[in-house]
Amino acid sequence: ILRILLVEPDYYSRYPPLGLLKLSSYHKAKGDTIEYLRGVAVPRRTPDLIYVTSLFTYAWKPVHDAVRFVKRLFPDVKVILGGIYASLLPEHAKISGADEIHTGLYWPAEGYMPDYDLVPDWDGSILFASRGCVRNCSYCSVPKLEGPPSAERQSIAELVDPRHTRVILWDNNILASSNWRAVFDDLERLGLEVDINQGLDARLVSDEVAARIARLKMNVVRLAYDLRENGPYVKRAVERLKSVGVRSRDIIVYT
Repeated sequence: ILRILLVEPDYYSRYPPLGLLKLSSYHKAKGDTIEYLRGVAVPRRTPDLIYVTSLFTYAWKPVHDAVRFVKRLFPDVKVILGGIYASLLPEHAKISGADEIHTGLYWPAEGYMPDYDLVPDWDGSILFASRGCVRNCSYCSVPKLEGPPSAERQSIAELVDPRHTRVILWDNNILASSNWRAVFDDLERLGLEVDINQGLDARLVSDEVAARIARLKMNVVRLAYDLRENGPYVKRAVERLKSVGVRSRDIIVYT
């Protein structure tokens, strides 16, 4: 049995650290014990292994602060640094002093329900129904972080915590996944508020997609306008959504 310390650095985020929550479930399933801390704080006990997560590359300083703090406290304990920043800039992340830089996803923990007991005040089930994207845009980090489409789940119900009132999808291109209809079936059946957090690929918003979106409890529909040539597709997607009853004011376009 290992004593695991999970550390979320003190950067701004609206959401709990999904990767750490999955690692918690993964280690608990093995019988290990978990302690979760945010920022620079002293844990209650000496850990056997420390995971530090990271977010966007511009928020690297709090990550280094967290790694250096735990290394000073526990110089002989292995510190693994992962997350988005660590995956995109692994050489820069090494400067933090972490013993290991993990890039990309940690697949052994990927299928676990996040351990929401660590964040009892949070009221939304965050999940990926698929990973990756069919596009390979030069400016995008998704190909580096997740690669091509994979891990396409035929059911998401088992990843929704019964205590939560909303479902938040972080898929990078859900409409390009072969399982999108099955996922929308689950979302409709669950009857919870739905937040598809990333911009939907406007090129893939067909009449069927628009009608299915209109049947979900979505306060906001987000579309992606990534390239100049996507303009006509965005316009068409907006028109299709409006035609099935989605209000213009409820459509947001990421540019």
